[in-house]
This record gives sequence, C-alpha cells and structure tokens, in this order.
Amino acid sequence: MGTLRTLALSDLHLGRGPSCLREAKQLRPLVDGFERVLLLGDIVDEWYVSPERAGELAAEVDAVCRSGGAKEVVWFRGNHDANSSAGAEYVLLAGVLYLHGHALFHKLSREGDAAQRMADLNRRKFGPQRLGSRKDKAHWSLIERAYERIPQEWIAPVAWNPMMRLRARKLAEELQSDEPVRAMVFGHTHVPGAKRAGELELLNLGGWMSNATACGFVREGSHAKLLRIRNRRHEPRWSETVHELRLD
Repeated sequence: MGTLRTLALSDLHLGRGPSCLREAKQLRPLVDGFERVLLLGDIVDEWYVSPERAGELAAEVDAVCRSGGAKEVVWFRGNHDANSSAGAEYVLLAGVLYLHGHALFHKLSREGDAAQRMADLNRRKFGPQRLGSRKDKAHWSLIERAYERIPQEWIAPVAWNPMMRLRARKLAEELQSDEPVRAMVFGHTHVPGAKRAGELELLNLGGWMSNATACGFVREGSHAKLLRIRNRRHEPRWSETVHELRLD
C-alpha cells in the first residue's frame, strides 16, 4: 500500500459559504494522476448542508477522484463530519500517520484504542446533540461574513502550541507498528506549515476557506512534499513547494 502515488487533502468545507471550492469538479487538476487520495476530514461541511446534500457532494468528490485515476479514495472523520459515523479516524501508511487533527487539540479519553477514543471525542464534543446544524440559523450568516474577513492565522495563533506537539508525539508512539512514525499529516486548524516535534515531522494542510491557505501532501515512494495550492477564480492549481522530506 505504501508504493501508490498518494495525495492528501483536508478541510475543503464544500457546501459552506466562505469555502473557496464551489464544485467538486474543480478538484480535477489536483487529483489527476494520483492512485490514492486521502481526504482528511471536513471535506463536505455537514454543519451547513442537509444530510441528503452532504451525501450528494461526497459522491461527487469521490467520482472526481476516481476519474483522475484514484484506485483508493479514503475518507476520514473531522469535527464537521461528526454527524456521521462513517470514515476513518486515522490511517498509518509506511511511516506516515494521517488524521484530521482535532484529536491533537482536545483531550482524549484514557480507555480503549486510539480509533475508539477519537470516535468518542467526536460524539462527545462535536456530535449532533451538541452542535446541530448551522444551515438554518440566521445569526451564523453574520458570523460567517465576519469570519471570512479575518486571516485564519489571527484566529488560530496557537496552532503549533507545545501541548499539541506533545499529544502528537504520544499518539505517534501509541500507533507505531513495526517501524516508527516518521511524519504526521493533518489539517483542522486551517494554518498550514511544517514543524518538528522531536524526531516527528508535523505537516498541516491548512484550509480552503477564503481567509486561509490550502496545501496538499504528495508522496511518491520515499519522497514527499507539502505543496501550496493557488486558487484564483475558483480554479485550484498546484503552486510552490512549502516543505520536502525523505521517508527512506
């Protein structure tokens, strides 16, 4: 599984007003040529669309990925996906741990395996009983208009805080198998970049909201890189390399 040409994307928030992605078909230039596409949560924003529409948008995204050549399309659960029980909590592939990332910013229970503890977090903190839907709440439209005018880096100044790095290292140690976790790829905070936590590489994919910057993680064999995505006139294209790493 580790040999497939792999792409990871996160936090598209398709269906939400300030998202830079208007239609799933706009992803085609990014996903074209990848054999595996990992969608790390909050791809369709279930807080702002009906369950029926969320299902339609997810099917469109899946179809675009497969039309670009993907043999595998793996969906993950983010905090905006907590109304659904579908999707992976994390996946470990050839030394790289992929997850949405909200588990790094919220305390997990101490009992059970990591997948169950992350699912418990979704149900306890982000589930429908706590949040419900925002799509029909008038005050959220005002909040959204204010939100999209503030750079995400101002909203999430502690995206790389010491506690988050400590939780990342502990989670990597818990989930490693016959080889150590070399890198962790995630989103959630919409603040992209690459940092280190000891020997662990941390790579954040940012977000697709109008006040954020999006990146994609590309892996071909032992070579991997974090690439910025340019999105002018709602036409996403690959841009410059933010970070490169070898995973020999």
